[in-house]
Amino acid sequence: MALPRDRILDATLTLMARGGAHGTSMRAVAAAAGLNVATLYHYFPSKHDLLQAAIAHRRAADFPLSPFPEGLAGTVEHRLAALLDHLFVGMNTDEELWRALIAEAMHGDDDVLEPLLETANAFEDALAGWLATLCPDAPGLHDPALVGAMRNAVIGVLVEHLPQSEGRRDALAARARELAHVFARLAPDTADDPPVDEYPETLMHEPERPVTVEEP
Repeated sequence: MALPRDRILDATLTLMARGGAHGTSMRAVAAAAGLNVATLYHYFPSKHDLLQAAIAHRRAADFPLSPFPEGLAGTVEHRLAALLDHLFVGMNTDEELWRALIAEAMHGDDDVLEPLLETANAFEDALAGWLATLCPDAPGLHDPALVGAMRNAVIGVLVEHLPQSEGRRDALAARARELAHVFARLAPDTADDPPVDEYPETLMHEPERPVTVEEP
């Protein structure tokens, strides 16, 4: 049987998915968790504390040490596509919750905005670890700037597709393949490969030629 604190947090997330943060009252959470309000306040002194803890509880479930304990086979692009598709499937499962949280964060609800920003940062940290584990042969994918860009792309896909219902699963799978193709091309396969924006040495040191203008 779940501990009282876990029951409270699970009940909170369920109610938030249905009615958002504003529609989730302490009394409703207590009733859904099978507790009295006094017990709820014993665990969480305020609604602000409750909402933040609930989002952190969801975050802990979403970011395991590795989503693929046995690893993945295939090219870097194939492994990256599988990881991204796995992430999108998880987002699709919790669509009602994420839709409610994003909507309220966009309206400036501090109870939701702060923990969502923390969730985005935690996701970036988890993503860096997953890439290092699943794609050790693509060190370019471990660059913090590229990890941050990938995090933003994943969040952008979430915002883009959550309002849709028809064909969402196929669209998310296609986006996973598309992003994997782009990011795999940005990451060299070995540490010895030069970065893509490096100019050849001959061009870097070639002396400038004087420009001559013919007299009319």
